[in-house]
Amino acid sequence: MNKYIRLTNVLLKYKVVIAILCGILLSSCEQRTTKQEINLPAKKISSPIRTTAPGLSESYADIRRQQIAEVDYRLSINLDSQAKNFSGIVHADINFGKILEQPLTIDFSGGAVDSIQVDGRSVPFEYNNYFISIDYQNLPEISHTITVNYQHPYSNNGSGLHRFKDPKDEKVYLYTDFEPYDANRLFPHFDQPNLKARYTLDVKAPKDWVVVSAEREERVEEKRKSNHWFFPQTKKFSSYIFSLHAGPYHIWEDTAGDIPLRLMARQSLANYVKTEDWFTFTKQSFEFFQPYFEIDYPFKKYDQILVPDFNAGAMENVGAVTFNDSYISRGKKTQAQRMRLANVIAHELAHQWFGNLVTMNWWDDLWLNESFATYMANLALAENSEFTTAWENYYLGAKQWAYHTDQRPTTHAIQLPVNNTDEAFANFDGITYGKGGSVLKQLPYYLGKEEFRKGVSNYLKALSYDNSTLNDFINHLGKAADKDLNSWQQQWLYQAGLNTIEASFQCDDDQINHLVIQQTAPEEYPILREQRTQLGVYQMKAGSMKRVATLPVLYSGARTEVKEAVGLPCPEGLYPNEEDWAYVKVNLDEVTIKNMAQHINDIEEPFARLMFWQSLFDSTYDAKLPLDEYISFIVNNGADEKDINIIRLNARYIEFTYDFLTQIPLSTKRRNELTQTVESFVWGQLLEAAEGSDQQKVWFGVFTNIAHSTPALSHARDLLMGEFAIKGLELDPDMRWKLIKLQNRYLFSDYEQAITRELEKDNSDRSKLNALSAEVIRPQPENKSKWVANLISNREKFKLSEIRKITESLFAPEQIELFNIHGQPIFDSLAQVNEDESQELLTAYAYALPLMCSRENVNEITKSLKEKPQLKPILVKALKNHRYSGERCINIGKRLL
Repeated sequence: MNKYIRLTNVLLKYKVVIAILCGILLSSCEQRTTKQEINLPAKKISSPIRTTAPGLSESYADIRRQQIAEVDYRLSINLDSQAKNFSGIVHADINFGKILEQPLTIDFSGGAVDSIQVDGRSVPFEYNNYFISIDYQNLPEISHTITVNYQHPYSNNGSGLHRFKDPKDEKVYLYTDFEPYDANRLFPHFDQPNLKARYTLDVKAPKDWVVVSAEREERVEEKRKSNHWFFPQTKKFSSYIFSLHAGPYHIWEDTAGDIPLRLMARQSLANYVKTEDWFTFTKQSFEFFQPYFEIDYPFKKYDQILVPDFNAGAMENVGAVTFNDSYISRGKKTQAQRMRLANVIAHELAHQWFGNLVTMNWWDDLWLNESFATYMANLALAENSEFTTAWENYYLGAKQWAYHTDQRPTTHAIQLPVNNTDEAFANFDGITYGKGGSVLKQLPYYLGKEEFRKGVSNYLKALSYDNSTLNDFINHLGKAADKDLNSWQQQWLYQAGLNTIEASFQCDDDQINHLVIQQTAPEEYPILREQRTQLGVYQMKAGSMKRVATLPVLYSGARTEVKEAVGLPCPEGLYPNEEDWAYVKVNLDEVTIKNMAQHINDIEEPFARLMFWQSLFDSTYDAKLPLDEYISFIVNNGADEKDINIIRLNARYIEFTYDFLTQIPLSTKRRNELTQTVESFVWGQLLEAAEGSDQQKVWFGVFTNIAHSTPALSHARDLLMGEFAIKGLELDPDMRWKLIKLQNRYLFSDYEQAITRELEKDNSDRSKLNALSAEVIRPQPENKSKWVANLISNREKFKLSEIRKITESLFAPEQIELFNIHGQPIFDSLAQVNEDESQELLTAYAYALPLMCSRENVNEITKSLKEKPQLKPILVKALKNHRYSGERCINIGKRLL
């Protein structure tokens, strides 16, 4: 699963970082049990070991895995375009490992159970809104067929079976999203990854709908008002990657060799889908993965469905992958956006082998699924696509996300215990994706590329259609490379924290005569690791800063003397992680810092410049380099940069610094001076960017987030109204909404009418969400009070996608005083919100807290943590990370002062 679609764009923004780093523990809930009053035995059903609470614990999953040797499902579902509920019948054909001595529980969250039969005979059961319990005395044999008649409401929060009505044409679409524990919201079953099953499906649906699942339908019977779709039995796989999608989707078809491909999108967005990109990127991924794994694609067809209101970037359902339809651009995509699309396509296809063919036994190995797909997607792009800068993009995106996550107080080891499914939800973060992917990226350097590939192939072959553990994977890699990976595994997978390296050197006669790599670790996580890196040596030659030497190095411990460096040219610039081999933070030596300040634009290699620019920002974020000096450095050097990845990096961080400038305690004159410098630089870059270039779109996006002066807001309004144009910059509908939101953010000109005019042109769901965002961001006291109240007391009136828009827009950074006056109810309501069972809602709620760059605000967070010890870890982590961001901002402010 590509879980958080917006992360690449805003990975260091405090709100997003907080939202993705939240941890969750299983909550205990008051028992609410209802009993079916048929054929009740005289003896009360034995008390189940399982606690009456949402989610599934690992300990109980282990017990149930011992009960059930094998299970297959036959599933019939009735779908309707108008009803609030759907109904179904599931037949579970079960072989037990031995005669049961405890109750059997069947996962089923939030539905209604009409009846249960065992081998055609009605039996008593208990249902508590989380799972069904059947007494073992009613299951006396080694094999049984359990039949459940049930109903369940459609979802409006993107989990389970989600229903969406398109406001553009009022067509209804359904899709499923199950990971880690929502498949039981589609049908009652045993919802754990190590109880793999085969699925046979039939579906009744409206006549104009297409129905999609893991297999292609074998026949469709036409009825008077509906069609009846029949699907053949699938291969064996875990239920979280089973799927059901239905609606009047537009369909495009192609093939990858002999593999049938389909692409689907809702009708109102079909004209915007760039099918050539989708099919090209998909075919290229197939071309790379099949020979790399030495296993043909293990399923019969490959569908890709673009769906609305999706909570993630994409989900790797077997043979029917779902994608967030925000990947459909209503204007021309930038090259970075096209690369992002190619990456997510490759990521989800890699999962078909790594995750779907071979599946982790339990959610403690979730990271391996996601890390491997992250690494393999970038490898596929780098070696078999037009995107030759794939690893630069990885460094700019996933790697920085990982570094930032790993330095926060809520970091954790890559491999860690997962006690229940709620904790599994929390692990979709920068450690699971970015750090895990980076650690895997080390292994081909450490083991050898071919040895690594062979180990992966052997692992997949040995465990096809089965479940695995981390040790299975590591053992196959070690055997292929003839290396013991136990020490490596302990250092990298079971220990948290980010190490830092710094190289120091001495020269004689323009040659290195001594070079040492020093490694440090944070106090909380003091482990020092062994890792292979590469030194890059730079000197000025003929007006350019050229890389004159590289040297692979294996370092370990606090100090590694690099004897092989003796005799290399004396560096004017030295980068101790050249080409990003290692997962490590870099401190630059004094000689390099001095020369980079003068010659950063003279470095020939764009990737090297990118890494030097990143280290410069790291110094600012660590409160070593004053913020005003960093701004001056970008203003003085950034304008000459032509590489799009470096422009994206600088654009991201200048927006980041602007947010801090709105709150750091400064005189009005000094604040205005610095924010105006930022605004003028960004506007200048927008005007000077090449016509129709990606640079134009990058700087336009930053401008709509940092423009604040009357002249800048006037420019924005004139662009919107067509009274001013920047040659080559074509405003698509989503870009227009950025300008409208900016107007509302500062109550500029006819901001209310701007929303009305745009909705008259475009009443799509995207426009309605953008209109909501524009209204919420208005800096009026009565407006903030209204939306805080809606968030706290009227959440049930809004879809989750709307709640996200509300929380994301509620308090912009410069609106901190409004938050201080009107935001207290958000703190006060934490205990109430804490009772909500939706992990997605709890995550979204955390967005309502803005950047808080004052000691008073930081103390308020500490107070909430102390006074509300009952808060679920997802909210505790959100508060801790907000506090961390606030403290960082305070320290940066002190350095500026």
